[in-house]
Amino acid sequence: RNAFRVAGMYTLGASEFHVNVGYAGKIGDVANTQATQTTLGYNYNLSKRTKVYGFVTKVDNKANVGYATGTEGADFSSVAVGVRHNF
Repeated sequence: RNAFRVAGMYTLGASEFHVNVGYAGKIGDVANTQATQTTLGYNYNLSKRTKVYGFVTKVDNKANVGYATGTEGADFSSVAVGVRHNF
């Protein structure tokens, strides 16, 4: 199985922009077992220890695989927002 992940972050002042893409290739010779995950994220640093964040993730499963869902062929999406503070 071939797989890869590409990640990038761009900082502008207190803002951080994130992009992540992952790919899972075919399982052996079984057709339609690939999947792609894409995440776009944003962080805003309120201080050195506190940030607010948001991100959107999408998993695109082919017909014979069900990453993140457990159901073959079903895609997955999520949205998250929050505050992180390091003590």
